Amino acid sequence: MNKAVKITLGLILVGSAVFAQSLADARKAIDAEQYQKGKAILNTLTSTQPANADNFFFLGNLYLTTSPIYVRPDYIDSAKAAFSKGITANGEYALNHVGLGAVELAKKGSPKANFDKAISLTKKKDHTTDLYIGRAYVNAPVPMINEGLVHLEKSKLLNDKDAQLYLVLGDAYRSQQKNGEAFSAYRNAFELDKTFLRSKVELGKINKLSKAFPEAIAEFNSVIALDPSYGPAYRELAETYFGWAWTSQKEYAGRIQQAVQFYEKYMDLTDRSLDSRLRHADFLFLAKDFKLLEAEAIEMAKLDKVNPRVLRYLAYSAFENGNFASSAQALKEFISKVEPSRLISQDYLYLGRAQMKDTTMFTEGLSNITKAVEMDSTNAAVMSEIGQALFKGKKYEAAAKAYEISIKNPERALLDYYYLGSSYYFNYGALKNANMNPEKDLLVKADSSFSYLLQRAPTTQIGWQYRGRINRLMDDENDSQGLAAPFYARYVNLVTVEKPELATKSTPGLIEAYNYLGSVAARKDGDNVKAKEFFDKVLALDPVNVTATQAVKAIEGNK
Repeated sequence: MNKAVKITLGLILVGSAVFAQSLADARKAIDAEQYQKGKAILNTLTSTQPANADNFFFLGNLYLTTSPIYVRPDYIDSAKAAFSKGITANGEYALNHVGLGAVELAKKGSPKANFDKAISLTKKKDHTTDLYIGRAYVNAPVPMINEGLVHLEKSKLLNDKDAQLYLVLGDAYRSQQKNGEAFSAYRNAFELDKTFLRSKVELGKINKLSKAFPEAIAEFNSVIALDPSYGPAYRELAETYFGWAWTSQKEYAGRIQQAVQFYEKYMDLTDRSLDSRLRHADFLFLAKDFKLLEAEAIEMAKLDKVNPRVLRYLAYSAFENGNFASSAQALKEFISKVEPSRLISQDYLYLGRAQMKDTTMFTEGLSNITKAVEMDSTNAAVMSEIGQALFKGKKYEAAAKAYEISIKNPERALLDYYYLGSSYYFNYGALKNANMNPEKDLLVKADSSFSYLLQRAPTTQIGWQYRGRINRLMDDENDSQGLAAPFYARYVNLVTVEKPELATKSTPGLIEAYNYLGSVAARKDGDNVKAKEFFDKVLALDPVNVTATQAVKAIEGNK
């Protein structure tokens, strides 16, 4: 019996040794970007070892590390709570005071009082306080690199064999765009500790930032050769292939596919928490893999049905995958739940575009796109595509409204002015044919659009032709003012003198112009000789032209 009890107790002790997790395990998980796992270990340690101030410091540090990644302001408060509990556990432990100083930096306050307190508690030969003060300055939302380097150099004087110190030095130099110094610091970190793979990843990142993509890939692959389960190397490979893809149209699709595959591998090696899924979604959106993004967003919604960012990605991906009604609904929910300050122009742009797919929601959709353009004028570019679809569908009034927005784009195309002017012109014609007495203001707007086009591209012959047509409609039925004459004359000169090679392709336009100019010469100016010259030119192009034939007969009959 006693023997059986001893065996059972032995198994229990072995089991607890296997399952016991240490601060080193937590730090390893955090370095591998398994943040949920690291947090779980640290929460257990702070609960089972409430007198160990070290555990509280690394828990608070984890919250500060992940707060900017996942845009979580509440993590800053969680960090402060962890550091404060660490001080309660042991007020003489300096690093939790450093942590409170880092919280002040995260809140854009002054860390001095907390850093001074930490230094006052530090033993003379202890380099870690200055190391973590330097790290806090370097990693602050508004980095204070010079202040950080002062403390990092002090730390180095006390201990120049700490690999973590050189990692932070590398981060500081890279922030100053001193890539040579950063590269040396990261290399020193790895030489001091060959298990410190983060430093080797940072070497690859310098190559990636320098657009030395093959060299970066080689560095990340060397990390994987040392440890195939080290997730951050796969994430960096994904982002490197993504950046590299944009350098070659031919290789784009293949490299993007590789990027997505490496990111999926990274996700397999992390805890697939909501936080890591959100970061994954960010990447999929940039990679424009909307099928995977929608699937990821659906999975995230199962974890958090009200998270605004989840709703945003549900909406964006649904639109890109053609699910317009779902997209509009998700965006309406998103906009109703998020603080107005967090809304971006893309939210209104996607909502407006989704609504405009439904003909009954055109006005509402246009209003939301207008909001998007007010927030960022480059969003107006999308209206060019929408306007063209409406124009081809002969919805001229709606097309004009779309092009009115598209021309607000700083990088607008001159072609948008052609379609804007044409939309006004054809809308006027449609209303006139329906006996709805349209306002001449539509013609004024049309003329202004073509005028702008011709100021920047004066050899666009169709622009002169349309100005002629528009101004003719502004005149009375007898062309008594001859308003269109200067524009038709300019059109004729352009295609027969300036660019005679266009004449053979411009026969209908020349017939239109000569007939009008002949009519004005006869009826307005009373110059039958000049009028006949124009009509003869018409007959030379079209011997059976009815208008010219009748006009010549009338002129000759009056002799």
